[in-house]
Amino acid sequence: MRHAPATVVTLLPLDELARAAPKQAPSSGPPARAVARGAGGARSVLEMLDLALEVLRERFGLMVGLGTLAWLPVRALQPFIGVHVWERSLASGSMLGSSLGSLVDSGGSVLSQCFGLALLARLVNDGLEGRDSALGPTLRLVFARFHVVVGVAMLTAIATALGTCACFIPGILLSWKLAVAPVACVIEGLGVGASMRRSFLLTRRGFWRWVFLSLASAAIGLPFSGIAVFTNFPGMREKALSFTGLSSTSFDVLFVFVSSLVLGVAIALHASVMTVFYADARVRREGADLEQDLARCVRPVAHA
Repeated sequence: MRHAPATVVTLLPLDELARAAPKQAPSSGPPARAVARGAGGARSVLEMLDLALEVLRERFGLMVGLGTLAWLPVRALQPFIGVHVWERSLASGSMLGSSLGSLVDSGGSVLSQCFGLALLARLVNDGLEGRDSALGPTLRLVFARFHVVVGVAMLTAIATALGTCACFIPGILLSWKLAVAPVACVIEGLGVGASMRRSFLLTRRGFWRWVFLSLASAAIGLPFSGIAVFTNFPGMREKALSFTGLSSTSFDVLFVFVSSLVLGVAIALHASVMTVFYADARVRREGADLEQDLARCVRPVAHA
């Protein structure tokens, strides 16, 4: 009489698990080894920054390329809605044109930052878990949730802008509490409201970690982002035109592509740092590392 197939599962002792953890497939790459080293708990801010840079280095070309695509539509609008356009259309010396141009530029920047973060979060998360990244599935996933990502980006932009206008401090606090909403939206497949609530939950008691990582990311990316904002200052575009000797059209075309590229580097770095921050917050709040340990402990050993 034939018996039904059965699977026997064994649990590895913790000491055996510690010895077996470094024995990973060579294709898993350095990020997977970093996860294995840090699987015992939360990381310090320096360890998180080091891991984020490691993941970025492993996928630099792909992440910068996608970051450039995320910034390109907004940068392509600069020749038409930039500060210099408002300065010419309004009275000379008026602060209103500069203020309107800065407002439009800030809104577009927040949208690009949020969309770029959502676009790159999946790649970084694959790196943290030691999986190979596939561009096609990643793009399909993000564009299938494009409306949700845009909703998160718009609400984040409005909330932080209103908070900044209210004596600046509320804007900083809202930037912190909503920092990982785009990441949760893509990785966990949440809606707009659920993504923002999830970000509020995961960032609890993580303010100083967020401050350090945000400042470190901004400082490292400053040489890149600084180039892009160069012509946003009143009068700087005219000085750049006279210095380079280019026509307005040639300068605009060149600057759109150059600024998109350098901002792509900055958003790739920011996305890597924020996704690592999100993963660490899950470890601290939910013990996500224990789930990975359990998955390695449980293994099928026989089939009857």
